[in-house]
Amino acid sequence: MNLRRASIVSISLFACVIAALMIPSVHAEDTTRMSPTHWAMIENHCFDCHDSATKEANIDLESLSQNVAADVATAELWQKVLGALNSGEMPPEDSGPIPANQKLEFLDALSQRMVTARRKLSDTGGDIAMRRLNRREYANTIEDLLGVRPDTSTLPNDQATAGFDTDGASLFLSSNQIEQYLTLARQALHLCLQANGLRPAKTIRIEPEETYTPHYTASAERMRDIGKRARAFLAQTEKTASEFGLLDAYQAKKQSHQEWLPLMEDYLARPETQTGITLIMTIKEGGYTKVKLPAFHPGAEGRYQIRVRAGNYPDADPRLHYLEFSKGVGTGRTRLGWRKVTAPIDDPEVIEFTVDHVPGEKQLVWIHQRSHQDRGDKNLATQHMWENGIGTPPGIWIDWVEVVGPLPSPQTIAMQSCRDTILFKRPDSMSEQEYAREIISRFARRAFRGTSVGEAYREQLLQHFVRARENGEGFLDALIQPLSIVLASPSFLYHVEQIEESRECLSANELAVRLSYLLWSRPPDQTLLDFADSGSLLDPVVLHEQTERMLGDPKSNEFVESFVHQWLQVERLDMFQFNGAEFPSFDNAVRENARQELFQTFRYLLDENISLGKLLKSDFVVINDLLADYYGIEGVDGAGFRPVSVPADSLRGGLLGTAAVLAMGSDGLRSSPVERGAWVLRHLLNDPPPPAPPNVPQLSRLAGKTYSARELAQAHQEEPQCASCHRKIDPIGFGLEHFDAAGQWREQELIGIGKRKYGKYQKHVSFEIDPSGKLPSGETFADYHQLRDAIAQHEDDFARGFAESLIAYGLGRPYGFTDEELADQMCRSAKDNQDTMRAFIHALVQSDAFRNR
Repeated sequence: MNLRRASIVSISLFACVIAALMIPSVHAEDTTRMSPTHWAMIENHCFDCHDSATKEANIDLESLSQNVAADVATAELWQKVLGALNSGEMPPEDSGPIPANQKLEFLDALSQRMVTARRKLSDTGGDIAMRRLNRREYANTIEDLLGVRPDTSTLPNDQATAGFDTDGASLFLSSNQIEQYLTLARQALHLCLQANGLRPAKTIRIEPEETYTPHYTASAERMRDIGKRARAFLAQTEKTASEFGLLDAYQAKKQSHQEWLPLMEDYLARPETQTGITLIMTIKEGGYTKVKLPAFHPGAEGRYQIRVRAGNYPDADPRLHYLEFSKGVGTGRTRLGWRKVTAPIDDPEVIEFTVDHVPGEKQLVWIHQRSHQDRGDKNLATQHMWENGIGTPPGIWIDWVEVVGPLPSPQTIAMQSCRDTILFKRPDSMSEQEYAREIISRFARRAFRGTSVGEAYREQLLQHFVRARENGEGFLDALIQPLSIVLASPSFLYHVEQIEESRECLSANELAVRLSYLLWSRPPDQTLLDFADSGSLLDPVVLHEQTERMLGDPKSNEFVESFVHQWLQVERLDMFQFNGAEFPSFDNAVRENARQELFQTFRYLLDENISLGKLLKSDFVVINDLLADYYGIEGVDGAGFRPVSVPADSLRGGLLGTAAVLAMGSDGLRSSPVERGAWVLRHLLNDPPPPAPPNVPQLSRLAGKTYSARELAQAHQEEPQCASCHRKIDPIGFGLEHFDAAGQWREQELIGIGKRKYGKYQKHVSFEIDPSGKLPSGETFADYHQLRDAIAQHEDDFARGFAESLIAYGLGRPYGFTDEELADQMCRSAKDNQDTMRAFIHALVQSDAFRNR
């Protein structure tokens, strides 16, 4: 062989080998870095609004690394660029378009680099933070162990910036909070261990006329007397006010006209008030007349059956045909529910409901007419008084009330069961100290959710019991100290998963705990623990079966309500007090039942395996009689929620038509196209707008003038820092403007002006409503129905947003760039299963992200 030729070949081969060895590092950089041509396109079409100086919507592309995989934050911003260009949102219409072939090549290149970046960054982010039990989980876990539900209002706030109370970044514990947990633990243990069982049940009948008719008779007599004395004083000039039993001339003038006396006289003139109580609104009596049941005191825990014989006044406002039940002391009352009285007073019916008296508190129960529980009802009553002389006509008459109890309740049964579990039958051969040691050991293992307790720790706990007994404390009191220490320890308060370098996957027990807190927000039950102990829970088939079982258990309502509440930001429903005079139909009953409509609709779709897309548009609603009245839907009887068919042209059917969503897009007085449009973008289209820029101008040029909601929103679009976002948000909100602040349909927008009388504006200005607009993706609509149809076409976007939220909730951390592949997998799996909610949940539970640390 020619040596020179051989040398050349050898050198060439060596060069090829070196080049080949160098290719991976060069290729890795090239496949995640945008080329100069791509960067030039960004400069030419994006820097006018998104350079380092302008940073519109707080997006600075000038400082963005050209290496897509530089870090997670960089990749997430490039993901936003990809989404904005893909959707056509950017560049805006008033900017020059990107040539089609240039845009297509850029999107193709960026998409490929994003895939590589996800793989590269998947091991550097997305860790599940160790976190403490949030308030819900803590209360549920204590209840599982002791049968007692603690008051968690003194515990640290759970609200995370990411929107879910499962976010580990915000669920930490400081040393000064340990005493709070110790105090709650001692209280709960005392109630559980010292429980004495139920008192014998008895029946009490209350005849309200025996109390209220004499009371109102005396009140009317006092009014007549003081009015008579006041008028006599004002008719003369020689005697002083005190000689007439009055304080001064001011009181005499005020009392001379007893404006509420006609109401009392009308009440007493009704024959039915001699055999029962008529529920009326009276300012003098501090609100609606009500039946107060005898106080339930500590020691009388259990369930009470309440029976009310009542009839309605057929000519009254139908809203007032509902009884409202509440419990509590003073203004801190909790509404228990509402029942519609359908029978007239001449043929009354018996309505039943139950009240659970929980351990450790004094409870008052009230039966009254449905109300706003604010000044709304009083304003309406005053307004009616000026119109008819007697105020708001009554809606309900009550003949009698019966109370039966205490009866066994779920909580008293659970508390006794927990007590029996803790204080298991002591063998005759076991000493007291050995018995205490075994109680502590078993309790700690249950409290630590299946984790074994070390011998040294168990002996330390036992010494607390021993010292307490030596100091003269009884056996049960002595147990409370070590058991309360268990309930204030990190192993109880935190979700603890053992870190072992030899394995990434969760143990079967750890998986059981993670699954149980996802679906139930409480510890695993014995069935799940048995599968964990055997190791079979690690089998995907068994895991699927257990997930199905747990979703069918009533305890999964905790997942439904907590997830939906936070996912859809239902807390906005409580941010504003609706004016009862302007919106008399939107009272507390509607507000609470509208909230339940969201939960119950989600529950129905979950139970019946119905597509998630039905939340965008459906031919049914899930409501009860009270909401049916509010929506004007006939033929719905009873307080229970159930699916009800609606026609294709119905205003309801889907989230957009629910009273809760529409009311959340208002300030309690006026609808807000901005809030409604932003909510739709955020939750239905998975295209959340950026936060509002700082120092938004107050548009002082509009002060003192009355504008429609569309005019106000368009005025904001004239401001450069507001324009781009409002052009995207506002049109969607305009499409919902035929719904007023309380979610009722209107033909015109009415805006109150000038002074109010008894809470109600005396003058209104009307504006025609233009509901037309365009979605950011380009679809136009002329009215609400077309808007709803257009949004319903974005089922894939909605499903993607749902998957991202479920990941954040289930993994206990904000959704991030490294979760993109998981979301893709979940959406593909769900698509193969008709996009049902169960399909999304199963896909998450079966994923490596959920099954691994």
